[in-house]
Amino acid sequence: MDGGLAILVIGSLAMAAGVGAVVALATDLVVASAPAERAGSASALSETGTEFGGALGMAVLGSVGVAVYRAELTDTMPAGLAPDTADAARDTLGGAAAAAADLPQETGARLIEAANAAYVSGVHVTAMIGAAVLLVAAILAARLLRHVPRIIPERVTRLNQGPLPNVAPAPR
Repeated sequence: MDGGLAILVIGSLAMAAGVGAVVALATDLVVASAPAERAGSASALSETGTEFGGALGMAVLGSVGVAVYRAELTDTMPAGLAPDTADAARDTLGGAAAAAADLPQETGARLIEAANAAYVSGVHVTAMIGAAVLLVAAILAARLLRHVPRIIPERVTRLNQGPLPNVAPAPR
């Protein structure tokens, strides 16, 4: 593995570990808060919300990234490109690479450089927006969930036996 791939794999593993822990805890919170006879429905609702939220997040952030890429590339691509070539370059980074292959070497190199810079800008903007949304969600979760009672560990085993009578918050 070269340096770039190693960083990608390590980052993906760290992200998966973090997301897995959060999803497990969130699902436990949802299922534990529902009456035993509705635990299946609560779990299904939690799973649907997770999938929908992930898909919506990717769609919105992906659209932002593409918009930034196209706007920046439009401003920085070499002048004098044929309209079809410029459109292909604005569509995707792969389109820019394919269009650059058909251009004179210097013009193609400038197009690739502009497309790479535009792509990186799109990723940076998308990452910053994602980080800001995550920070707001963390603050909201901390504020809104601080009064949720904690289940005492001995009583967790009783969750499958029905609602717990008089569950007291865990000592702090």
